[in-house]
Amino acid sequence: MRYILIIFISVFLSACSDSQNQKVAQIYNKTFKEPKGSKFTVFEIDTLADIKKGTNEKSSAFIKYRLEQLIGKSYRKRCEETGISYPPKYVMFRMFKEEKEFEIWASAKRSDTLKLLAVLPVCAVDDEAGPKLQQGDGKTPEGFFSCKILYGSSNWFMWIKLNNKEIDNSGNVGYGSSFKMCIDYPITIDRNRTRKILGKADPGGAICLHGNCVTAGCISFENRNFLPVFLSARYHNSKTYGYPKIQIFPFRFSENDKDEMSTKVYSEMSPEQLVSFWSEIEKAYNLFEKNHKAIKVNFTNNTYNFSEYQ
Repeated sequence: MRYILIIFISVFLSACSDSQNQKVAQIYNKTFKEPKGSKFTVFEIDTLADIKKGTNEKSSAFIKYRLEQLIGKSYRKRCEETGISYPPKYVMFRMFKEEKEFEIWASAKRSDTLKLLAVLPVCAVDDEAGPKLQQGDGKTPEGFFSCKILYGSSNWFMWIKLNNKEIDNSGNVGYGSSFKMCIDYPITIDRNRTRKILGKADPGGAICLHGNCVTAGCISFENRNFLPVFLSARYHNSKTYGYPKIQIFPFRFSENDKDEMSTKVYSEMSPEQLVSFWSEIEKAYNLFEKNHKAIKVNFTNNTYNFSEYQ
């Protein structure tokens, strides 16, 4: 049934761009259930007066200020508990698709040892292992990307009203604030992979992180869980370090067998190709697990090269 739904969606959708058919996106949303568990970090939301009429809720300055008002105290407390300077100046994200877990790692500067600030549940994502290969396949990419902060959208699921009683409500275009982070997929190595597997197929794009728990390839959170993700990206010093980095893995390699997983998923890639790809990105996973240092990612001849920032 899931594959029938993906085929149906692919007729209408192109990743998570503003041209998505919203009704179909709502249908896809209903196929997901957010994971529950004590492992997840909770950021308490302070009670505030409602936003005054006439406030420019769409401005980047207002959005950051309002998020700090809502979760700033809880965010600062979490930094203190984990030994992270507040606010952190270097932020890195890790996403595990099968587990639907999203990690925020942070430090005062890139050369420091990163510390785990939070683990958050992902409400809606393509949670089947395997990289995105073409437009309309409903897949979430796997690999290493940068996240660009963007504002404004013509889609309801990019909007959040930042009043206490309305934060968890579904978005409405033009009502409240619109903020998201979009990754730079596809980069050259992703295009080359698509070309090798599918010839001239379009690898797709416009993959974003946002609220409202809806996806056709994006990484989507319940609204309250997206607030610390976006605020972390705003704290990151992009002028010094470039856009925040995100590592997207199919699963936690320490808890899953690549060979076994390669035979359980639907993909245009063969099991052998999947294992080869996963073995490549696993090197970054293992390197980070060893020292929790920021990872520098390069590639040559369609092969990743990883090293630690010093």
